[in-house]
Amino acid sequence: MKHIFLPFGRDGIDRAPVEVAAHVAELHDGKVVAMFYPRPVESPLVDPMGVGIIDYNDKGPDLAREADEALDAMRKRVSGIGELAARVTLIEEPMRARFGVGEAARLYDVTIVGKNDDTDWRAVFETALFEGGRAVMLTPPGWTRPCGETVAIAWNHSTETARLVGQAMPALKAAKSVKVIAIDGWAVPGPDGSALVEYLKVHGVAVELAMAERSMRGPGADILDKAEALGVDLLLKGAYTQSRLRQMIFGGATSDIISDATMPVVFAH
Repeated sequence: MKHIFLPFGRDGIDRAPVEVAAHVAELHDGKVVAMFYPRPVESPLVDPMGVGIIDYNDKGPDLAREADEALDAMRKRVSGIGELAARVTLIEEPMRARFGVGEAARLYDVTIVGKNDDTDWRAVFETALFEGGRAVMLTPPGWTRPCGETVAIAWNHSTETARLVGQAMPALKAAKSVKVIAIDGWAVPGPDGSALVEYLKVHGVAVELAMAERSMRGPGADILDKAEALGVDLLLKGAYTQSRLRQMIFGGATSDIISDATMPVVFAH
């Protein structure tokens, strides 16, 4: 995870996860690229034909001024994180209509998005997840400390989680402790948790299997309960093994973890 993407909008810059991104870059001797996107970003769950980025130059001086103000605010945020600021590169040129959040995310190891009541974080998260094809980290409000010392994989045997395990191998190798969380009765056909443990050991990962019983609250809540009990500070979760529409209507483990996680979570689809 050497190349980290931090997209930010006009609102909520004071709560953008700059510290988390810089800590991840420091852990992996990498860098953060912070880039401003003009509003609005439309989730591909709503508009699958595009990401809805607008060209700020085509919208006149008001939007250009918003871009300048946002860039200035982010410069102040970056300068306020001390020595970690050296890990952050702020792109002065905002993204254009032809090159939005999803497209930009394709050439980064991970995109980091912070949950925030004041921003369109969900649309940015979903756009990076479905259009980018790479991992996306979602951070809870107020989390500024490092993460990745104790990592857990929410393992349901799925293609999505297997893909994430491959993408996140540097984070797994860098962790002091890795747990494979498996919930009884929550899985699709595929190798079980013990098989994943053996695979990770081949790669030199210090890993243990952590089984948990499934409750009436659902697997998402069960995963989070187990992760919190284990002191996990970074959770890996394959996103939307069930269809996106089904989870939007009926809920599911991914939706529950997006809503309720108290630690950073890395997703991939």
